[in-house]
Amino acid sequence: MDILGQEGERRDAQRQTGLKSGFALSHDGTKRDACVVTNMSRSGALLLVEQPRDIDKQLVLLIDGEKQRRAARVVWRTEAAVAVSFLTADQDD
Repeated sequence: MDILGQEGERRDAQRQTGLKSGFALSHDGTKRDACVVTNMSRSGALLLVEQPRDIDKQLVLLIDGEKQRRAARVVWRTEAAVAVSFLTADQDD
């Protein structure tokens, strides 16, 4: 198990390493938590946040510099991070 509590690779889609700043919004838009987005793939991402317990099970992810809003759900969380799965993954033709 690594520092973020990950036991092994389970992703179906290839991930992009790197760090991007963003916000996790509650699904109703009333709550906004700053986050760092890492290990992003077509199907999900890892969010580094100050208070993972405060992140709602359903959320909207906004990434700085991107217009797209990504609806997501929490898959797992540790004391330092929240893993999310996007509810609609980008489709390749």
